[in-house]
Amino acid sequence: MRREEILKALREAGTSLTLEELSQQIGIGIVRLRIDLFRLAEEGKVERKQRGNKTVWSIKVGRPLEQRYEKLSKKYIP
Repeated sequence: MRREEILKALREAGTSLTLEELSQQIGIGIVRLRIDLFRLAEEGKVERKQRGNKTVWSIKVGRPLEQRYEKLSKKYIP
């Protein structure tokens, strides 16, 4: 249930979020959120990147074609 909430929040954000932003948005504590994010990363569903000196999380989209469909789905699906 929590993992679905995390994925939904990242998908709806449309951009990468920091751990703190994600925690505030969905109301899950940072420690629990970090554990869930690492599990989702192991499953290949999210990815972690560096933005400046902060770590950000986003939905993992593997190939360029998948990235294109992901952008289109955000544009046309409310």
